[in-house]
Amino acid sequence: MHIDSSCLKTFALALVCVFPGAVRAQSDADGPVLGAKHATSRTAFKMYNPAGRVRVVAWDRDSLLVRGRIPKDEQFFLGGGSQGMKLGIEGSWSTPNPGRSDLSIYVPRGSKVSIKTVSADIEGHDASGWFYSVSGAIRLTGAATSVEVESMNGNLDLDVATPWMRARTGDGHLLLRGTPQDVDAATIAGTMDIAAPTVLRGQFSSVSGDIHYVGSPAPGGIFEFSNHSGSVDMLMPRDASGAFSLSSIVGQIENGFSNVRPAASTTHSMRLTLGRGGANVTVRTFKGQIRLRPN
Repeated sequence: MHIDSSCLKTFALALVCVFPGAVRAQSDADGPVLGAKHATSRTAFKMYNPAGRVRVVAWDRDSLLVRGRIPKDEQFFLGGGSQGMKLGIEGSWSTPNPGRSDLSIYVPRGSKVSIKTVSADIEGHDASGWFYSVSGAIRLTGAATSVEVESMNGNLDLDVATPWMRARTGDGHLLLRGTPQDVDAATIAGTMDIAAPTVLRGQFSSVSGDIHYVGSPAPGGIFEFSNHSGSVDMLMPRDASGAFSLSSIVGQIENGFSNVRPAASTTHSMRLTLGRGGANVTVRTFKGQIRLRPN
């Protein structure tokens, strides 16, 4: 799709003149303007960039603005209307050795994005929607209505305030921070670190990656941790409250909070209540160790 550069400059200049705050939100450091269109919070965006970086920022403007730097042999596309738009770098998943393209995309706050990359990293601030990469890292910050994130091999760094979140990675490191409420997170071999005290419903699983939980389970929260050969390590304050049900077929269970020890049976299992038992926590492994430790 051919986009007239003079029209883009006029649109971008209008944004700066009418909304001085736009100067702080985006600048020439993001690269030249590649595309700009009227959009609303109800507009859905589909984005594609095979290699490089995609940065998405939600702002308080009824407009889409795209800045970036792309190789001469790559082509940027932008199409669609107020109901839905598609944009990104032309090509397919099978294109060998795509050039690096760095895109900074500003979308209306409250809109939903759907982003796909091959090796390109994804960054999002106040962006809601679906984020997927084969091997790129994904880092999200700010507030979102919902977040679904997946990278087969890349790391995930999620520091988001959201009612609902789903996160998946294979070998990557998954770091969960922020203030999510309902979380479903999983890895295959990657380590998972959880430091989000606001989770009310959490399901955390891995096949062989270790799971580390730091904090105090929220009162009334429901948590389920499952692992095959990786460990589940929970580091909590001395005054943490919760009803814990722990079991492992082969792995050992360590309880650093009381004298309660696993039941003597084929399957190692333990039930204990800390404080007033405000949260319900279930931990299951096959070979992995389970450790409850005070900090």
